[in-house]
Amino acid sequence: MNKKESISLVTMLALGGLYLIWGSTFLSVRILLEFLPPLVISFSRNLVAGLLFLVWSILGGHWQKLSFQHWKVHLLAGILLITLGNGFMALAGQTIPSGLSSVFMAVGPLLLIIFFWISGRKPTNRKLLGTLIGFVGIILLASQKNLAIPGKEIDFYRGMGFLLIAVVAWNLGVFYIQFMKANTYHFTQVCGIQMTTGGLILLGIALFRGDAQSVVISELPLKAIYVFIYLALIGSMVGFGLFGYLSKALDATLVSTYTYVNPIIALFLGNIILGESLSSILLFASSLILSAVLLITTEKTLPK
Repeated sequence: MNKKESISLVTMLALGGLYLIWGSTFLSVRILLEFLPPLVISFSRNLVAGLLFLVWSILGGHWQKLSFQHWKVHLLAGILLITLGNGFMALAGQTIPSGLSSVFMAVGPLLLIIFFWISGRKPTNRKLLGTLIGFVGIILLASQKNLAIPGKEIDFYRGMGFLLIAVVAWNLGVFYIQFMKANTYHFTQVCGIQMTTGGLILLGIALFRGDAQSVVISELPLKAIYVFIYLALIGSMVGFGLFGYLSKALDATLVSTYTYVNPIIALFLGNIILGESLSSILLFASSLILSAVLLITTEKTLPK
């Protein structure tokens, strides 16, 4: 699918909104983990948002008939993006701090460039340079041991393994959708299919593990309910909606730059809300990441 030569103001605002919303969800999930099992958080937020998307798509007249091939693409994308990507990210949140999780997920653009390079789309030198600069910033941020959750050191590598599965699965899903040219549908339709599919599978896993049965909704504090509403309606529905819209409007490597900005937002929110310190090396690494975003987002993508 051809992309526009320049980015419109609306698209830039949508990209900025995605940066802010998904940058805040890492902290939100971290807070909710005090009250709910990780897979319960994942399946419930995605099912709520996914079902609302389906209703919006059908009642709003956006639903189109999908080919059998595109049904397979979006069902598999739901497994990759939600079941594996979102699910394992939540599991990792039990041992990995929200800021470090967001930092690790920032390897996404590098993975996408590799995926597309393997498929025959050689990246420009500018994109390679931007990705490498961003990756240096990620390494610097990830080297901050003070971000570790106290008392969880023994499970640190298991958590990093969960993050590795999450980031590979998520970006493989993004690549697969664009490679198969399945982004011709309204974002409410594809988001609804993907989130409902992934959420239902997570629900089944949570029921099998006994996680869902352990939750007593009436005992949840208002704080947990408010954070969940934010995750479901803003983090999942608005955020995933913006992601679906941008994935259709822009090149995948450009959309994936949210993974560069999210760590900065997540870490600064951690400082404001949780009192986490901001070191000089963190600020330096953040400047590298923003420079990488600037390099990638200011490049014009010519139609092929």
